[in-house]
Amino acid sequence: MIFCIVNLTFIENKTIGHDPRYQIYVFWLPTIIGILFFGIYRRKFLIRKYQSFKEVYLKIYVIGFYLLQGILVSYLSFGQIAGIVWNYINKKEAEKNPTEIVICNVKGFYTKKNPDISFTFKDKIEVFSITSEMNRENYNRNPKDFALEVIVQEGIWNYYIVKHWSLKRIN
Repeated sequence: MIFCIVNLTFIENKTIGHDPRYQIYVFWLPTIIGILFFGIYRRKFLIRKYQSFKEVYLKIYVIGFYLLQGILVSYLSFGQIAGIVWNYINKKEAEKNPTEIVICNVKGFYTKKNPDISFTFKDKIEVFSITSEMNRENYNRNPKDFALEVIVQEGIWNYYIVKHWSLKRIN
């Protein structure tokens, strides 16, 4: 079986913000429903496979293996569908709201592999990935000398869709 993870950036917008409902309704609930669905669908196979082993360690291995397989398949099917639906609804709700400009304090520049800029938004740490060109510019810079100007539209559940962002020197 071959799995292909597709980059859905044309569907998924860059968002900032936090709300526990996202983790519950978009990640955990669909994944658990998927595990139950696939478990019920494959129950005869799973019971036969479990009963075919006599040793306890092999039974534990079979349970662990098929549980991990169930989590992976559930997330890749049910979880991805839930994520796409959430992104679509969030985008449609954000289009109804005005564009805002938010100034955020830069907390740091990570300049190693996969460089990024970390900043605070509504008292939570957020991260934007940056290009290698911007990474070279940020090397040895003091984050206290910069602010991040972010143009956003408010969506649902305290998530904001990022339209544009730029780094501004404040000193």
